[in-house]
Amino acid sequence: MKKVMVSLLLSIALVFSAVGCSLAETASVDVSDYFSKRDLAGTWDADEAKEITLTDSLTITEAGTYILSGTLEDGTVTVNVSKDDKVQLVLNGVSVTSSKSAAMLVESADKVFITLAEGTENSLTSAVFDENSDVDGVVFARDDIVFNGTGSLIITSANHGIVGKDDVKIASGTYAITARGRGIDANDSVRIADGSFTIVSEKDAIRAKNEEDAEKGYVFIAGGSFDLTVSGGAANGAAHTDNMFWGRSWSNTAVSDTDTPSTKGIKASGGMIVTGGTIAIDSADDALHSDTDVTLYGGAFTINTGDDGIHADSALTINGGDIHIQQSYEGLEASVLTINGGNISLASTDDGLNAAGGSDSSGWGRNDMFASDGSSIVINGGTLYVNAQGDGIDSNGDLTVNGGIIVVSGPTNSGNGALDGNGTIAINGGTVIAAGASGMAETFGASSAQVSFLVNLNGTAGSEIKVQDQNGNILLSGVVEKNFQCVVISCPELQVGETYTVSAGSANASVTVNSVSSSGSGMGGWGNFGGKGGGYGNWGGGRGGRNQQQGQPNARQPLETPDPQSLPDDMPAPPDGGDFQPDQTPPAGMQPGQGGGFPGGMSGPGRQDGGRW
Repeated sequence: MKKVMVSLLLSIALVFSAVGCSLAETASVDVSDYFSKRDLAGTWDADEAKEITLTDSLTITEAGTYILSGTLEDGTVTVNVSKDDKVQLVLNGVSVTSSKSAAMLVESADKVFITLAEGTENSLTSAVFDENSDVDGVVFARDDIVFNGTGSLIITSANHGIVGKDDVKIASGTYAITARGRGIDANDSVRIADGSFTIVSEKDAIRAKNEEDAEKGYVFIAGGSFDLTVSGGAANGAAHTDNMFWGRSWSNTAVSDTDTPSTKGIKASGGMIVTGGTIAIDSADDALHSDTDVTLYGGAFTINTGDDGIHADSALTINGGDIHIQQSYEGLEASVLTINGGNISLASTDDGLNAAGGSDSSGWGRNDMFASDGSSIVINGGTLYVNAQGDGIDSNGDLTVNGGIIVVSGPTNSGNGALDGNGTIAINGGTVIAAGASGMAETFGASSAQVSFLVNLNGTAGSEIKVQDQNGNILLSGVVEKNFQCVVISCPELQVGETYTVSAGSANASVTVNSVSSSGSGMGGWGNFGGKGGGYGNWGGGRGGRNQQQGQPNARQPLETPDPQSLPDDMPAPPDGGDFQPDQTPPAGMQPGQGGGFPGGMSGPGRQDGGRW
């Protein structure tokens, strides 16, 4: 019988992920679709170039290659040529400062190349911008602009760093950008093939936004190293003040971009594709954000954020990469969230993974907390470790696991669960250990092709969870970081009709698997509030709304007050409004009636003893 050591497999996968996720997984994206040969070359013909030493403002009116050197203490280098002409500016030890406008301004051209000569350090500074002009970046281009070469460029701005009204492409070079506005900003696209980027900005570090053409406003990153700090980092994130009912939020008062400046790491109004690179982001708002889709093929990410780690309004697809979200409100969020591969570890003060329909507003206002909204989470492969104070994996629609290795260190408050779905929850392959509080616990449903079970088991942070068959063989083991009351277990070795022992430290429980989805050690059903108490696992009259034994999509266990539990010292504090415990007074207007009923016939968790609240 195969033994699966989940914690060991996760460690091995994370160590070797940088080796295994770069070449094969980027094969489906061709960099030549985004860059021309000249974009990538960073070379020039010295015999054809004109050398200029800067002493005063310069305006270039003819196509060609110009090698610039020297210091311009207060002025602008301007390119103003025909829309059919290309200009290459080779920066060969340049320092330009402007006291009232852009240091480099492209008024008209087909394309302008800014090439950083090897071994040179160049600096561009804009101290003030004219409020009556639309020029608002140290480098401001009304047409396509390309950066390449192997030298370095330091940009200091009273507003934005690099601004392009068409495409901004960066093929190579070393860049240090300090900006009171955005670091890099483009209308049509931001495309980065390689390079080194250190950006400290008060607004989005990198942004592409186009409100007129849905096919534009996208970000493409093929490689490079990035160190992005936005608005002082995650510590300055907006407060989240969800209204909670047993941990379920139906509104969120975190402000939107229309209320305050956007402070995201990398942001696109269109799609976002990342195939490689080493990307460290410390941002007050989302680290990666798209108003449409985000697709990751590779890359090594280290993320600290005051809001979402990676957010897509529509679809987030992770095909590969090494993703470490060290601090977040919600780790991964999209309407349709698909994980095909990669190595992911994340910590969140709310949900670890969240699928919900709507735009960027974690919690996304639900009138019916338990109704499916058509969103989905599908996990086909990869390794995933979730440490969440809210729901570990939460879908407002369906949740499907077809493969991969998944460990969830879920909530310690009984208002949330390690797994949560408002539609069908099914497992057809893969390995899962999902531990957390028992009050809102759910397991995979009867439509699954692979056996799973939910068992009551009290364990402490750092204890090893082990699953053994009747012969004492260890089928599965893993370690979670927080105290827990129950565990969802699934792996290909589990069989209907067999009995298994689940242990954690000195605690253990025996589970006999009677169906593809089972609940052990007194698992109850999910019934309706109000009326006369029902039988075991159902109460409040009517059918057990989500009781697996009643053939419903998912199996929930009963709500019960947890033993006092504490979070590890290194866990971030829960968000405002979180950790609502079932023995606390519910929010105003949500009190149970004399018969145990909630307003509007709202359904709730069933009690084993058939009693009333």
